[in-house]
Amino acid sequence: MCKVSHFSVTNQENPEKILLQSVINLPMEAHMNSMTLSSFGGLTILCEEERHLSIASQLASCITDRRRKYLVHHSLEEIILTRIFQICLGYEDVNDCDRNRQEPMMKLAVGSEDFDKDICSSATMCRFENSVTEDELLAIQELFVTMFILSYDGKAPSHIILDCDDTNIDTYGKQEQTIFNTYYDSFCYMPLMVFEGYSGRLILPLLKPGRRNKTANVFDTLQWLIEAIRAAWPKVTITVRGDSHFCSHELMDWVTGTLQRGVFFVTGLSANSVLMEKPIVKQLTEKVRHDYELFGHPVREFGEFTYKAGSWTYYQRVVVKVEMTEKGGQPNIRFIVSNIRSVEARPLYETTYCQRGRDELYIRQFKEGVKGERLSCHTFNANRMRIFLHGMAYNLMLSLRDRAFKDTTLEKATLLTIRERILLTAVSVKVLKTKVVIEYPKYHPMHEELSHALRFYRRAA
Repeated sequence: MCKVSHFSVTNQENPEKILLQSVINLPMEAHMNSMTLSSFGGLTILCEEERHLSIASQLASCITDRRRKYLVHHSLEEIILTRIFQICLGYEDVNDCDRNRQEPMMKLAVGSEDFDKDICSSATMCRFENSVTEDELLAIQELFVTMFILSYDGKAPSHIILDCDDTNIDTYGKQEQTIFNTYYDSFCYMPLMVFEGYSGRLILPLLKPGRRNKTANVFDTLQWLIEAIRAAWPKVTITVRGDSHFCSHELMDWVTGTLQRGVFFVTGLSANSVLMEKPIVKQLTEKVRHDYELFGHPVREFGEFTYKAGSWTYYQRVVVKVEMTEKGGQPNIRFIVSNIRSVEARPLYETTYCQRGRDELYIRQFKEGVKGERLSCHTFNANRMRIFLHGMAYNLMLSLRDRAFKDTTLEKATLLTIRERILLTAVSVKVLKTKVVIEYPKYHPMHEELSHALRFYRRAA
């Protein structure tokens, strides 16, 4: 918390009083304008976690402050802290800055030296989001990878998974580079989201225009990402995982042709007439039909073969799954392609590949937990900055959960649950001459978990 010398509030001498229906034969009276109360009690632990990660200071170092110094009332770090904290609290709109300008816990968390000064306005925040240049956005993109590496506290992992997926973020108005997507039947952006498959950490949120089909060209991004990670961790094993539109022949050729040891891929592969005519596919299809008719229960079979499409330089391993369920009809046939040779066909598909479904859960957390869909700026670069800010808020919330709530009932909770049950806690704020006192409710529903988190940061201090 910031060091403050004094604390002033307004509208306390004559607070508004509202009479309500009586309770247990006593009149009930509601007092408004009690400025020493805050709804953001969880900011105490969120602020400590941000201090551990140093998100705002690192992000501010990527941006040049081009404002005239004598007109500056809020530093870049204060502005970034304000935006990230408000996103974590569920106030994702820039207009919400005006609502929270005098909020006492927000003032403490942002850490302004002058506690009587309001935090930044929506106009200041809007100018900030629209002032970031292309070079600064690229620097922030590199910062995401750097912070991902730093999150392991100097202990290089033996294996990481780059779970790749994109998601639609609907647009409205006239945002730049928004395109109508026939699959989603809406105008949208299609950001590339790369998460670490084991931990759920967001490695890179990369905003891309909405496209008309499901074909993605991600090789340049993935090559840069792999090389950046291997530069820090030369011995780490990296697996790239995604569905069929992340099947990149450039990636496969690069990994195979340059003998990238310890770099693997497993992606979906779209069916075509050549694949469907493979003998193993026809054999498995007939077997599945026969067994389903004979036993009457779902049947699933796996096979594999080598295959090289016309655009591929090298033959690759292809695994086929043929399944017949109680829904009847034609067998369900799916293909994946991989350079992993040490895993048999069934576990490669069912375990290694199918666990990519976690990525969809991470994206849902990004959208629900930190409102990552709120990209309503006009310019494309301003929306790129926004998705970076929401990405930082996601990683901050995830780190808070994984560290402060380990071994509690909230250790696997969603970010939305963390926000609603912990961050949005009512507290009393008292700023004295020598200290700041924050009083939590005695009968808080999550009293044990909240106490655990507060004690965690006390020990870490």
